[in-house]
Amino acid sequence: MRTNRVTAAIVSIVLVLAVLEPLRRKPWDDSFPLSPYAMFAFKRPTRLTMDYAYGVTASGEKRTLTPSIVGSAEVLQALTIFQSARARNELPQLCTTIAGRVAELGRYDDVVMIQIVSGTHDAVDYLVRHVEGTEVLRASCAVRR
Repeated sequence: MRTNRVTAAIVSIVLVLAVLEPLRRKPWDDSFPLSPYAMFAFKRPTRLTMDYAYGVTASGEKRTLTPSIVGSAEVLQALTIFQSARARNELPQLCTTIAGRVAELGRYDDVVMIQIVSGTHDAVDYLVRHVEGTEVLRASCAVRR
C-alpha cells in the first residue's frame, strides 16, 4: 500500500511540474508537449499588404468577390493565385479571367469592371473601426456580357 502512495505522489508531482513548466519559458518558446500559445503572448504587427480583386458597379461602388471567382474556393489559395500572377507580370490576364467568371454569374449583374489592387490595411483598424488603408491599382478590366 505504501508503494502505491509513493508512486501516486511521484506521478502527481511530475504532472504538476509539467503543467507549470511553460511559466519558466520565454513567450516565443512554443513547443510540444505544452504550449503557452506564444502567438498571443506578445505584440505582433497588424499591418498587412496583399493583392486582391473587387468588382466595381456602374455607380462606383465596390463589390467583394468570392475566392472561387479568382480560381479557388480557399482564401489562401486565391491569395497565392494573385501572388503568382503578380510575380509573372500576369495580373492583366488574371483580371480578364476574373471578369469572364463574373459575367457568367447573375449575382454580379451590377458589376461592370474588375480592379486588382495591392492594399495595405491595419487589421484592427479595418475589422474593428471599419477604416480602410491604402490601395494601389495594379490592373483593371471591363466585365463584358
